[in-house]
Amino acid sequence: MIGEGPLHLHSTRVIPDWVDYNGHLSEAYYVLIFGHATDALLDAVGMDESFRTRTGRSVYTVDARIRYLSEVACGEEVEVRTWIAGADPKRMLVHHAMYRVGQRPGVDMLVAQTELVLLSVGKPGPRAMPFEPLVFDTILRLVERGGTDCPVLPERWIPPGRLSQPASKPHHPTRNREIEHVFENRLSDGRRYRTV
Repeated sequence: MIGEGPLHLHSTRVIPDWVDYNGHLSEAYYVLIFGHATDALLDAVGMDESFRTRTGRSVYTVDARIRYLSEVACGEEVEVRTWIAGADPKRMLVHHAMYRVGQRPGVDMLVAQTELVLLSVGKPGPRAMPFEPLVFDTILRLVERGGTDCPVLPERWIPPGRLSQPASKPHHPTRNREIEHVFENRLSDGRRYRTV
């Protein structure tokens, strides 16, 4: 299973209601499509609707970044490819890449990417808690499945002069420390190492 590449869990066709005044897929619907891919991933790791109902367990998205790379027109089909880039007992770093399915066989074009930090939550609360053991074992297997081909988003653009300003105090110090930990796990060449 190691190095088998991304999961192919969700695809859809762009409908007229999703098209904006510029004539292409509106940014909100990129998020919707990525959200459906995340739902499919949760089903794949064993956190499907029956699991959520039975246990009161789920995930919250606590950090997200999206890159919009190309327009998608009404009627075009897109497929989301998914990697779990890393995980620890309470979180997983998920990378979705959305491709326009090519008109020619084997020619798909990357149109958007997102990285999400998903936090395991449960009751009472909701509060952060470790993934169920069987779920976590599946997550770790999927981390290995992705091998070394999981994309890494480039550094975020920062406006000139912004680097010299003091960092603002985090709104939620504990949550921000947890999120920062996930992103600190990068090697000097940009590859991530996995937190287990």
